[in-house]
Formats: sequence, structure tokens, C-alpha cells
Amino acid sequence: MSRKPAHRRAVALRLRPIALATGLLTVAQAAPLWAQQEGIMQDWVSRDQLPIELLNQLRSACCGLFVEPPLSGEYIDLDPDQAPTEIETQTNVRQPEPNQFYVDGAVTVQQGYRSLIASDGMHLDETTNILTLNGDVVFREPGFLVTGQGAVMDQDNGNNQIDSAAYVMHETQIHGSAQRLGYNSDSGMLTLENGQFSRCEPMDPFWVMQAQNLRLDNENGVGYATDVTLRVSDIPLFYYPWTLQFPIGDQRVSGVLPPSLSNSRDGGIDLAVPYYFDLAPHYDATLTPRIISKRGAMLSGEFRYLADWSMNTVNLALLPKDDTYDEALASVPGADTPTVSQRWFAGFEHEGQLGAGWRTYVDFNAVSDADYFRDLGSRDLNVESRTHLNKEGILSWQNDNWQVGSRVQRIEILDQYVASIDINKPFDRLPELSLSGHFYTDSGLQYGIDSSHVRFDRSLSRQLLSAQQVDQGALVTGERFSAEPWISMPLRRPGFFVVPTARYRYAQWQLSNQALDTPDNPDRGIGVFSLDSGLIFERPVSANGLQMTQTLEPRLYYLYSERQEQQHLPTFDTAQLNFNFNQLFRYDRFSGQDRVGDANQLSAAVTTRFISEDGRERARLSAGQIFHFEDRSVSLDSPLQSWLLLQPMDTDRSALVLDGVYQLATDWQLRADLQWDQENGNIDEGSFALRFNLNGEKLLNLAYRYRERTDVFLQAPPLLDPVIRQTDMSVVWPVNDNWRVFGRWNYDHSNSRNLETFAGVEYSNCCSTMRLVARDWVNEYEFFDQNSRQNRGIFFQFTLLGLGDLTGGGLSNLLTRSIPGFKEYDVND
Repeated sequence: MSRKPAHRRAVALRLRPIALATGLLTVAQAAPLWAQQEGIMQDWVSRDQLPIELLNQLRSACCGLFVEPPLSGEYIDLDPDQAPTEIETQTNVRQPEPNQFYVDGAVTVQQGYRSLIASDGMHLDETTNILTLNGDVVFREPGFLVTGQGAVMDQDNGNNQIDSAAYVMHETQIHGSAQRLGYNSDSGMLTLENGQFSRCEPMDPFWVMQAQNLRLDNENGVGYATDVTLRVSDIPLFYYPWTLQFPIGDQRVSGVLPPSLSNSRDGGIDLAVPYYFDLAPHYDATLTPRIISKRGAMLSGEFRYLADWSMNTVNLALLPKDDTYDEALASVPGADTPTVSQRWFAGFEHEGQLGAGWRTYVDFNAVSDADYFRDLGSRDLNVESRTHLNKEGILSWQNDNWQVGSRVQRIEILDQYVASIDINKPFDRLPELSLSGHFYTDSGLQYGIDSSHVRFDRSLSRQLLSAQQVDQGALVTGERFSAEPWISMPLRRPGFFVVPTARYRYAQWQLSNQALDTPDNPDRGIGVFSLDSGLIFERPVSANGLQMTQTLEPRLYYLYSERQEQQHLPTFDTAQLNFNFNQLFRYDRFSGQDRVGDANQLSAAVTTRFISEDGRERARLSAGQIFHFEDRSVSLDSPLQSWLLLQPMDTDRSALVLDGVYQLATDWQLRADLQWDQENGNIDEGSFALRFNLNGEKLLNLAYRYRERTDVFLQAPPLLDPVIRQTDMSVVWPVNDNWRVFGRWNYDHSNSRNLETFAGVEYSNCCSTMRLVARDWVNEYEFFDQNSRQNRGIFFQFTLLGLGDLTGGGLSNLLTRSIPGFKEYDVND
């Protein structure tokens, strides 16, 4: 046949899909990874050519991205199985014999959104239904690009094979190559011989995973790699000669998870190697052997079970024998030894939704000793403050108007100082029953009731109590019923609001072992009335060339609460709330139902805001104060103990509360608050924070906090000053595109001690992050322990994007918690 002009021809040809999966594509003894990847570079776009929306997603250390070009064609929106197959070529289609079709030159095959290009022609044998592509081959479908040298596609059994293949997955930026790539479209099995992959830039791969043989089971979401090597800067860092099983994408699969490695003064080298068991679609387990060089070997496990209506997690950990245990010093306070030799932890979490408004919740935790988390829980760098252990179960039901609940709870204190004073032990709720109803009418009237019945109990060691403490009610237990009906008629209109509310707060107790000369079944009923009102004024203003709206928002809040003597009542679950700006508008200065504060007062406050045209608040300043018409008499004092008063009760007015935020510039923000006692001429509390944040890359935080009165008991450690005077400074600063330094200094000036100091350095490129941090800190649950000592440790983190954190240590969590504004690089950045 003579050569004809380019044409498109629809034929009865069905191309099997060549799907690719993410996973551990690895290879040993392969040719250089990038030697055969020239074909996929057609999708590489350098930094200076990227559109602005993609450039903003790019790490500063990256020089470009793989970007998928827009698809074209008549059937690009159709699934390949539902679209006709079209062949486009500049040459003739030859048929030298029946059922044999040839294209001698370049040819493009289009099937829906899938396309296939061969530079040197193709051959279709209709008797065997085998399609052979010659020369340079390019396969493309949304999100994937594969290039190679020749391809054979058996459309009857779904076997497809491409030689000298290279591939890229645009969403994850994973790319690699293989000596031979095979895919079975029926089973979903992808096979790579001498295959490898990376997430690094193709011109300079920092790390590469290689495997002699790689099988990816797309249908089951499992991959298998044999003879695996991880090379970092062309140095073999990890080698696994056997078959390694791993998940593909988000699929779960049994196997070894990245190990955790850290070092501390008390524990030494700490190595944990988790193994994950994918037991069934609705339950799994993780078993973690752990070696702590100074303490010994321990084992922990996590089991998760997902039912139709609940999620359940069980955690267990055991250190059979702590090598640092010294029996002779175990009972000596402050000794450098655990109190027990065998250390363990048990935890159970449950969340359930039974349907029709029913909810269940269980949180149970127990440890062998109070020092468990200090000694053995530091793998997360104490990010989670474990000052107590919660043992709680909840069953509740609710609809649009009613909420009913039942709860049992016990709290175990881990703070060594608080736990050492037996009468500080929290009461158990065995159980608590609650009923609340909230109703609304078309006229705007709102009303409801909040009620509860709780049985409080706790077990104290009578031998540790004096006779006087017993007489004062240290062993008191009992039941409390409370009911609080209320009614309100809010009136809200543009520019003003008025909200009157009345409530009656009733409670009754049935007590055992109460203090001498106090009733065993006291009750209390107190009426409370409040009237909240405010105005909102607005005006346009101009500042620094910006057009803004300024608001002026005066607010008055009147509160009347009847006075009733309550000092003879125990304090089961009640505390005095910390005074702040929001406290100006609360109807009680206490939490819980054991106290109702007496009040005849008026809160006066004003707020002004400056709001830019784009709706952002550029500045806010609030000031407020409570004016008392009568002295207060109700406090937390009980027959058992007197508490430190957080606020004087005989003043005509509260401290003046100031609170403000000012956006100095786009990158600078100032926050401050102050409580000024005008009668005594001193500052009760205040804080100051200055923050610089340039695109989340350059951070500087300076803060100071002062607090005169605290909620610490009068029995606080005599050598510790309870007044808070703390500075907190932190910084993250890039040196160049690859290096940045960071640090924090949190200092307690009242007690001349360092609460937390760390400094570190980070190296980051387009596909990995390495951090080294030196840290000195005090555990939060040892804050009031005057014999506490500083903890010191050096921690290292090595993360490969696409493979995860190889060393553990929790540095990402530490930096996020300790440095306001710190942002971890996203995996897909």
C-alpha cells in the first residue's frame, strides 16, 4: 500500500489497562536509576516555569515538579472499557495476511482517557489477540506515565510487558524504573524486575529504594520485594535479603513498621521495632519489642477492633524486671529508683454509637507506679501531659430537646506532690446520672432544666490521717442531687442585645462520715438572676492608608445570686474558676454544684475592633471590671481545709481586666492581657506575647507570663514559690534552602529553674528531613516536686518522604507543641 495522509481508524481492539500502584518499588544490582528515565522527564517542570498555585506548594529546597499535561481527545471523559479504541498514524495500516495488522511508523492508540504511543510501529495478531509495540513506548492515563522500549500486550489473558520501563505517579511524585515491567490486568498484579523508586528530584536522587524482584498486588493492596536495598546518597543504608511484605497506598498489611530510636540519661539507648498484624478488615494488632539499655527488655501491644457500632482499642505493656530497681532505696522519697521492679501499663478505649441518639464511651488506664510515664513513656518526648490516669465509662442518649447520661469515673493522680497529700485525692463518681432539657418557643422564650444525681466515694488510708482530719470530715462520702431550672427571653437585634435569665439552683446531700457538728442531709436552694445587654456601633476609619471599620461595643452584665452559708458542705468536685475577661459574664465564680457564689454585682466592659475590608481583625482592645454592691462570703472553705482565695471578697470592685490583640504588620502580631488591682496598686496577672511569622518559615516568639495568685493549696512545697513568673522564647530560622535552626527556652524565674530548653538543627531537601535536638526539661507532673531533677537527652529524627520517619523519637510533635506557628513539611509538598 502507498503511504496515505495521517488518519484515525476505529478498530475492534481492546487494550487492557496498565495500572500502577504506589509502594516499595525497589531493586538491587540495577543500572543507574535515572539512566532510563529520560522519557518521563517530558512531564518535569522546573521551578521557574511552574504556575503560582503549584509554586506555593513546593518546598524551598525543590527545583521542580512532575506535572501532568492536560489530556486531549474526543473520549477523554470515558472509561477505557466503555470507549472505542482509535489508532492514529502517519503511515498505512498493512495486512499482508489475514488477521495480521501492521503499522510501520509512529502510531498512537487512544482508548478513552488512556493513550499509548509507539515510535516504530505496532503489530496486532488477531488469532492470538497479542499486540506488539516497537521502539520507544509511552503509556499515559490520569495520574500515571510509563515509558519504555517495546511492549507486548496479551489481551486474552491480560498479561502486559514493557522493557526498560520508567514511570511517574504525579500525585505523590513517586517515580522509578525497572528492567522489565509486567502487569496482569485480570489479577491486578504488577511485577518489576530490577526495579527501583524514589520521591527525590530525578536529577539528584538523595535516596533510592531497590529490589531484585518486586510484585505489587493491586487487588489485595499488598506488595512483595526480594533482596531490598535502601541507598542514601548512594550509600547502602539498609539491606534485607529475604522477601519483604508491605502495604500499597493506604492498604493495611502485616509487616515490620519503622523502628523508634532515642537516647536519654535515665534510660540510655531506647530501640523499639513494631510489627503490625493485619488480622482482618475490622481488627488488627501491633506488637512492639523494645530494648532500653539501662532498664532491660519490654514488650507492648495494641489491639484494635472495629465493630458495626463501636471502635475499641486495648494497649498493654510490660517490663518484667527494671534493672535500675534498688529494693533498699525504693521506699526513700526522691531516690533514683522506681518503686517497683515489674513495670506495666494497661489501657482500654471505646467509643460507640448505638443509634437513635445513644452513645457509649470508655476510657480506662492503669499503671504499675506513678513514675511509669516518666521512665518508660518518653518515646513521645512527654508531648502528652500525663498528670493523671482516667478511668471512666459513659452511657448517654439525646434528641433535639433532652439529654440523659450516666457516668462512672475514677481519677488516679500521678503528680508526686499532689498524690503525696492523701486528702487531695479526687472523689470517684459511682455513678453520676444526669438529665437536661432545653426548649425554645416561636416567641423567642427559652427554658430548660439541668439536673444530676451523683454518688461520691474515695478510699483514703486512715493511718495517714490525723484524728483532727477525721473529725473535720476527711473520710466524708455521700450522694448529691442537684436541679437547676432556668428561663430566658433573649432579644437580639442589629446593633443591640438584651438577655434576661433567671434560674433556681437547688441541691441536696446525703452524707456519711461528715465533719463533726455538721448535718448529714443538708440542702440548698438559691435563686440567680442575670441581665446581659450590649450595644454595637460601627464607623469607617482610615489608618496607614487602609480603609477599615471600627466598632465600639459597650456591654453591661448584672448578676444577683442569693447568699447562703455553705461552709459546712464538702467540696466533692468544685473549684474556683480563674478570673479573666470571660469571667466577667459568667453567673457563678465556681465550677461544680457544691458551691454557688453569692453576688450582687455589675460587670461593665467595652470592646473596640478594627476590621479591614477583607474581613480580618487587625486590632482588638477590651477592658472590663466587676463592681460589687455587697461583699461576698461564699468560698471553698470547708471543715476539712481552708483554701487560698483567688480573689478577695471584701472589695468594691474586681481587678481591671485588659485584653488586646494588635496586628503590627502582615507578619507581626502582639497579644497582651493584664489584671490590675486598683485598690492595692499591684498586678494580679498578666501576659505578653510577640510573634513574628513569615509564611510559616521564619518564626520568632517572645512571651512573658506573670500570675500573683495560684490555685495551689496552702500546703504547697515550702521551697517552691507558687507565684508564676515565666519567660518563653522560641525561634525557627532558615539558614538557606536546606538548613534551618530552631530552639526554645522556657524559664521559671520564681524558682530559678529551667522548665524546658532545647536547640536543634535540621537539614532538609526535596525528599527527606534530618533533625538533631538536644533537650533539657522538667516533666509536667513533677512541676511541684521540689526534689525534681532535670531530664536531659539527645534525639535524632530521619524522615524520608514516601517512607516515613525511620527513627521515631517524636520530634515533630515536640516542635509543633513547643513552638507556636511551627509547621511540619507536608508529605505531598
